[in-house]
Amino acid sequence: AYELTREPSATPISSYLDIEQIVKIAKEGGVEAIHPGYGFLSESPEFAQACEDAGIVFVGPTVENLNTFSDKTSARTAAIEAGVPVVPGSDGALKNAEEVTSFVETIGFPVIIKAAMGGGGKGMRVV
Repeated sequence: AYELTREPSATPISSYLDIEQIVKIAKEGGVEAIHPGYGFLSESPEFAQACEDAGIVFVGPTVENLNTFSDKTSARTAAIEAGVPVVPGSDGALKNAEEVTSFVETIGFPVIIKAAMGGGGKGMRVV
């Protein structure tokens, strides 16, 4: 176990997300591999890349996989390209109300609007 520090005004979770500090402590401690656990940094391509750059094994998906699948739009595209069946949806991110309106007029109701990044499903809305 290694102790992380934080600025007095920072939240407790900020230490856990401090990639630079984690990699520094790992290098100082001669750590050969980091298992990031579940959520947070386990889904961070930046953390995986920082570990790789420091010569530390990131126990998890590759940087390329994290980049592809951390964004739901690119994850959907990758699934389609791999022949995985997907539910009907847009071909890419809808960037404004006009694009959403046009898409809904084509596909009909109901639709689920979902954020492209993060959220763990909390941002999904049935319309």
